[in-house]
Amino acid sequence: MPLPKVLRWFWIGSVGAFALTLLVACLEYRAGMNRYRWTGFDTPYFRDLLEDAPTLRLLHTPGFFDPTNPLPVAYPPFGVAQLALLYSFGHPVIFFLVLAVPGLGFAIWAVSRALVEKGIDRRIATLFPVTLVLVSFPVERLVVQGNIEIFLWIFVAAGTWAYVRDRDDLAATFWGLAAASKLFPVVLLVLFLARRKFRAFAIGMLVFVAVSALSAVYLGPDLATAWKGSLQNVFGYQQLRAAELSTCELNANHSWFLLAKFAAAVSGISALRLVKAYYVCGGLLFAAVFFGRLRKMPVANQLLGASVFMLALPTISYFHTLVNLYAPLLVLFFVAIRAERAGVRIAGLSTAILLFVPLFASFQLFTFPTFFLFCGIMQAVLLLVLFLYSVQYPFAGPASGAVGGACESVASLRE
Repeated sequence: MPLPKVLRWFWIGSVGAFALTLLVACLEYRAGMNRYRWTGFDTPYFRDLLEDAPTLRLLHTPGFFDPTNPLPVAYPPFGVAQLALLYSFGHPVIFFLVLAVPGLGFAIWAVSRALVEKGIDRRIATLFPVTLVLVSFPVERLVVQGNIEIFLWIFVAAGTWAYVRDRDDLAATFWGLAAASKLFPVVLLVLFLARRKFRAFAIGMLVFVAVSALSAVYLGPDLATAWKGSLQNVFGYQQLRAAELSTCELNANHSWFLLAKFAAAVSGISALRLVKAYYVCGGLLFAAVFFGRLRKMPVANQLLGASVFMLALPTISYFHTLVNLYAPLLVLFFVAIRAERAGVRIAGLSTAILLFVPLFASFQLFTFPTFFLFCGIMQAVLLLVLFLYSVQYPFAGPASGAVGGACESVASLRE
């Protein structure tokens, strides 16, 4: 069978957005605009990886957590340990590429194989994921910047793979590792509460705490110093960025806090005064929405809602974090394939899938300060719309009759 219509439109839209990006880049290059504007990448390449080199030389000493350090490593203990691993052989860029390229290749192979198993033509099943990876700005940005989000993406994707196959303990382990890497994926563990899988939830939390503690011991010079210093670096960096309302932030940050920060600036209020209230209100709102409605929705909705929320809630969330949305998007793809085969239409599904096209496109298409158009604001709004779609429209087909439940959101992945 061919790809469903909505997936063909998604494919065309993604390639079209990439082609349009190249056209805009060419015009901006000829107009003499700065290099970042027409390439879309910071320089030097692998900047996120290489800029921490001076501080990593102080690893295992109190100086590593010196609050006066102009280049703090703003990761939780396990994230710092991952960064140290990349530096362990003296060639961090090569180590990073050895991890990233095969990881992406394996992901392409796995998606292609799954599509073939669902009856999609083999050539299309190969070209589809290959093309989407090549034209994805979040993927390109992740690799070119050398961000340790690559570890997080692997843990989140592997956890989702296990989750939709009812391997809850394995999923909890991977998501616990993801949470220890950058904290915000701890939101995914809430999905086990919807299934009343309390053991899996406990395993995830135990992995999160244990790995964080062991990593802090590794960082040294002792557990207390490492733990306190890591939290100081993480939240100190968050505070620094929370107070900033620059063109860069408006362009690159898709956090929902950006919308609150912009409103605060218009009202003459310091954004820092809003941070605690923002997190408290955001957490309470998610709890109310999740336990009031989202937990009753199909698994595809729960994955999408939790994934969007975990990326949009932190006060800073940049381009490369969007790679973590490919896992719930893939679940939606298989829902669409099952729906096409069953001959049913699922309300809201096509729109939800197509909303990912601008999310995964380059900021160059959506940043024109002259017209007060910024990519970060647009993406924050898109993420809010996606979250609302996950709450509003059940992404599953009939559970009885001729369809026989064929469109259940993750049935296609459990077969």
